[in-house]
Amino acid sequence: MTIMALVLASCGTMQKYATVADAPPTPAVVPEKVEASTEFISIAEAIDMFETPEKVAGITKKYGYKLKENYEIYRLDKFTKMYYKNCRLAKILTADKYEDYPKPLRKGVSSYIAFKDGAIIIGVFNQAAYDNLVAQVKTAGFVLDMPGNEDIYKKGERTIGCYEGAKTVRIQ
Repeated sequence: MTIMALVLASCGTMQKYATVADAPPTPAVVPEKVEASTEFISIAEAIDMFETPEKVAGITKKYGYKLKENYEIYRLDKFTKMYYKNCRLAKILTADKYEDYPKPLRKGVSSYIAFKDGAIIIGVFNQAAYDNLVAQVKTAGFVLDMPGNEDIYKKGERTIGCYEGAKTVRIQ
């Protein structure tokens, strides 16, 4: 019995432990300064609109957005205000219900700004415009909190969701 206990006790595996000094230092990642596009609203202006609703008309006018109030995508989504630029509204199904989100035109950078339940959603239709918006989010000091289908960035109490599949940025 004693011999068996000694044999079993010596069958353990050897483990190595690394100290902190062995790991190479990783430099802190500092996001580069990103120029906001002049074709559509910037993240800083969208946050400003979110915090100060009186500025919405001035900011959207600056970029040439058109307004459609009570824009409802049939059985899917409803927005109190839909601002759109270089887009056409989707096919209208009933009085104020539409088939889909606005559709891009060939001319210029197409984008829309939708207001819904305490959130502002900025939608664009090309990858370069979407990448510019995400870079602005990172430059503004937002940190990736939850990666996923929609990457969630946080800074204090403010949350921004970036959904690459639909090329939208949601500010809450």
